[in-house]
Amino acid sequence: MKEGLKFLHDFFTSKKYEMVNLTITLDERPSFDINSEDYRFRVKIAEVIDEIDIRCRDMAIEDHHNQTKHKKPHLQFKLHADGIGPIHIFIPISTIEEYKKYILSFLDIIGSILIKLDNKNKELQTKFMIMDNFKKIEGMRENIQQLVFDKYKNKELKLLTFDKKERNMNDEDIKKLKSIPQIAPFFENIN
Repeated sequence: MKEGLKFLHDFFTSKKYEMVNLTITLDERPSFDINSEDYRFRVKIAEVIDEIDIRCRDMAIEDHHNQTKHKKPHLQFKLHADGIGPIHIFIPISTIEEYKKYILSFLDIIGSILIKLDNKNKELQTKFMIMDNFKKIEGMRENIQQLVFDKYKNKELKLLTFDKKERNMNDEDIKKLKSIPQIAPFFENIN
């Protein structure tokens, strides 16, 4: 058996964590043979803005072998609460080592987002995140940030509108994405 892709328990103490007005849900479908098995690491952050309004941000790095629309490894963002349809950013990988690099980059960005969302008691950092392992991957976020910048520069960033039409992302879309703290770090390199 090949060395697989499995990271959740290395970086988090549980699959779900709830704080006042914030719920973080993690889902990983590990893969022990990346050539024949799907892989997914999904992070869903649900935040209560006021007593009625809940904003859900769904981010993932995944690879689907049996799907017609996006079989290649990709980043995925679902931001319906923010009025933005799904975004898929394809990741150019050919080896398991390259995929691990991008997964760790994804986790580095997620870690930075959770640290910013943490309360003054650092509850997420002490009870939910395994900070020693996050420190080991610090700086890896640049791999994804550079990929996103390159895709933007080459006009390859697309989103799916709510009426299921794909279109290129424009400056207004980027401005909106950069205003969402749970998403902004992925798009940090775009000015």
